[in-house]
Amino acid sequence: MYFDVKGKQVFATTGGKPFDNGKPTVVFLHGSGFDHTIWNLQSRFFAFRNYSVLVPDLPGHTHSQGPQLESIESMADWLNDVVEALEADNLSIVAHSQGCLIALEYAARYPDKMRSVTFVTSGLATPVNDFLLNAAEEDPEAAVAMMLSWGFGPAGQLHQGPIPGNSMVAAGRKVMRGNTPGALATDLKACNAYTNGKQSAAAVSGPIQVIVAGKDRMAPRKATTELIEHLTNPEVTLIPESGHIVPQEVPNQCRALLKTFIFSNNPAT
Repeated sequence: MYFDVKGKQVFATTGGKPFDNGKPTVVFLHGSGFDHTIWNLQSRFFAFRNYSVLVPDLPGHTHSQGPQLESIESMADWLNDVVEALEADNLSIVAHSQGCLIALEYAARYPDKMRSVTFVTSGLATPVNDFLLNAAEEDPEAAVAMMLSWGFGPAGQLHQGPIPGNSMVAAGRKVMRGNTPGALATDLKACNAYTNGKQSAAAVSGPIQVIVAGKDRMAPRKATTELIEHLTNPEVTLIPESGHIVPQEVPNQCRALLKTFIFSNNPAT
């Protein structure tokens, strides 16, 4: 669906059901250079179980009007504008990669509507090496290739995804190529500049879930361990064989973990 947020058009998928702000809402956030499609399987599951689902494209990504936002903090404030525009309540936020930094900042700044938060493959910060940053600005095709090479584990690289005939790498390449020019570079610079993780993590309250990938080459174990150490009583699960892009590489395991956690902490009637 399309809707207006402070004069800009925003797109969000709703999992195949009309958005109803009278129901508990599951908000899914995507990572750098991606869009709503990374959460297709999980979002549909919750939409058909009496939740409202909101999977927005960040500004300047795929269907949402730009310009892109240049800081994690501004993305968190934008998310609050989205929530207020739709009068959504009883939120469970589920975030991947860069989306986790946005969720971390949002949950610390705007706790009143929160019922739970899930961080999938992220750390307190996401430093980006100069080689990738330069490529994102000067040679986007090379940057996309690096991101997809590092992002998917063995199943993705060998095209052994859960959907027959579908290549996760090819699908990711199509999405990242199709984003508004500069989206990946802007995202990566925002991640690289974010330094408020420790303070925000300490301010996050309520039920917290962290999903860690055993073969993650983009959010290494040291980074995820640091995030876990600064959160209050998180529920932590390791998926040993997955790479960084858990929602697509192991969608059924991801969905099952989300189901148990969200059903318990933000039940739908």
